[in-house]
Amino acid sequence: MNKEPTESMFEADETRVKACIEGILFISENPVKTDEIAKAIGIGSQKVEKIISSLQQEYIDSNRGFLIRKIASGWRFYSNPAISEDLKAFVSSNIRSHLSRAALETLAIAAYKQPITRTQIAEIRGVRTDSVVLTLVDKGLLKEAGRLKEPGNPIIYKTTGRFLELLGINGLEQLPPIENLDDDQD
Repeated sequence: MNKEPTESMFEADETRVKACIEGILFISENPVKTDEIAKAIGIGSQKVEKIISSLQQEYIDSNRGFLIRKIASGWRFYSNPAISEDLKAFVSSNIRSHLSRAALETLAIAAYKQPITRTQIAEIRGVRTDSVVLTLVDKGLLKEAGRLKEPGNPIIYKTTGRFLELLGINGLEQLPPIENLDDDQD
């Protein structure tokens, strides 16, 4: 006794898929690619994209405190920028500087000049950077990306997806141009 699918069955199915997508994004520590979501819940990637687009609009229309953004080639929940001032008061007591000035300088150099070796970073900064680079690797912001084919075969480094995620950008092309950075120093 097969029943024809009814509209309410499709609505229930889509509601469940939305809930699954929300659950996956909620528990994920890193951005989740569309294909990973599709595979996990057994639907096509285009359907996932369509439902995420629907969820994004739903969150905006209902003025939720969170939204879904595509970052570093994947999807992730973020707080709604419209309430950022309200959230700052809550988190201000918990904000600590996790990176030293040396680490931030090293990371900026690596981001703009990658792939780059520790020696090249040190030449630009004017000081040794061995421990700083290792700290950034430990924090998942830099990664080894091979070796140069020159004497000593030094390790070359690149920024990671985690770096992009923390900056809230999809790719390095979204970094501000270096010439714009000099203007801000006046």
